[in-house]
Amino acid sequence: MPVKRRAKLLVDLSSEKAYKLLDDFDSNLIGQGPFKKELHKQVGVFRLFNSIGEQPILSMFLLGPSGVGKTETARILSDLLAPGQPLPKINFGNYSSKDSLNSLIGSPRGYIGSEEGELTLKIKASESGIILIDEFEKANPAVWNFFLDLLESGHFTDSQGAMHDLDGYAIVFTSNAPKEEVREKFPPELLSRFSLKARFAPLSTEDKQAFVRRYIENVATKYQRTRNTLPHPDDVANAALEGIDVSKEENIRVLKNEARKWFADYINECAGL
Repeated sequence: MPVKRRAKLLVDLSSEKAYKLLDDFDSNLIGQGPFKKELHKQVGVFRLFNSIGEQPILSMFLLGPSGVGKTETARILSDLLAPGQPLPKINFGNYSSKDSLNSLIGSPRGYIGSEEGELTLKIKASESGIILIDEFEKANPAVWNFFLDLLESGHFTDSQGAMHDLDGYAIVFTSNAPKEEVREKFPPELLSRFSLKARFAPLSTEDKQAFVRRYIENVATKYQRTRNTLPHPDDVANAALEGIDVSKEENIRVLKNEARKWFADYINECAGL
């Protein structure tokens, strides 16, 4: 029998809690309105069909440039579903194509250094029912076939012969592959298996301004908890929007670094007054 993980799953939430989670997700993810709308729909479909044994896993294939919210989607969902738990994450940019399947599920018995794979270790270490697979385009065909089977059956057998039940999990796959390469690179049977496919758009100026406002208000609030020396967080955020040119950055992670630099300079200026 497969090993059933004691994970917190979307399918185990009441309807009220599932709607609340999705509303909170919408508030936390910057931009990507069409994807949010489709996610609401697909979560409902998943919860229905999983309940009758017809869909073991909710799979999302998210495409688009770096830094627009693909990875953040998995992190936000995981934090909302299983607060305080690490997000099980596999990044195929770190794998050699030759050994990527062994790295994922472990080396076969009899190999020197035979051990559990990263996927097994990550899901053992977390109660989150969300898994992130980053840079999926860098995986080799053996890995694609592995996930083709996993999405169909809802379980996998590792290199040590142990079967792992992931029924009820959601798996977020991300790729930076250009649109024209996707159909050429990925097997059509795998593409057809994903529950939801979405291409994330570049963030608009309004999206980036909303991110800066939210981030600076948050760090200003945290800073004031121990040092009551700043203006109101809303005023600090207004100053940040005047001081940061969001048009220069397309990557939200780079924009966060710019916001951090701005805030550090702002604190130094306040201290010098």
